[in-house]
Amino acid sequence: MRYAIGVDLGGTNIKIGAVSEEGQMLERSTCETQTDSPSSWVETIKHRIKEIEKDLAESARWIGLAAPGLAASDNLSIASMPGKLQGLEGLNWTDSLHTSHPVPVLNDAHAALLGEAWKGAALGCQYAVLLTLGTGVGGAFLFEGRLFKGHIGRAGHHAASAR
Repeated sequence: MRYAIGVDLGGTNIKIGAVSEEGQMLERSTCETQTDSPSSWVETIKHRIKEIEKDLAESARWIGLAAPGLAASDNLSIASMPGKLQGLEGLNWTDSLHTSHPVPVLNDAHAALLGEAWKGAALGCQYAVLLTLGTGVGGAFLFEGRLFKGHIGRAGHHAASAR
């Protein structure tokens, strides 16, 4: 079975889910975001991924990460995230997780909207707006069936996120 693991690194919690190619939730895990220490987040995420892979008796085919802030243009890290998650900016998740394939990194609101467009409330929609209200505030736009990021990737985000 081919499946993906999605990681949501937030200011309060780290949420990890394994999903089949068809969108069926296979496993999920949630824990508190312990400290503002990148090494702590990386070790927690690596450990949880290994647990899921052990439970499913095979390695994930794909791993992706969502986090607050603006994704870098290469989609391998968060380029800008002023505030609580010190050390998140520039952290390359492909290198940190020691994977053989790239780990794409998205803004958490962008990732949420893509999920809703794939299997949720925005399924079949060409236009949608999603607002996230949690530890922080974020947003995303679906325009003509595609995620709209804007010129520098910050569409849907307030100005403080773009410093």
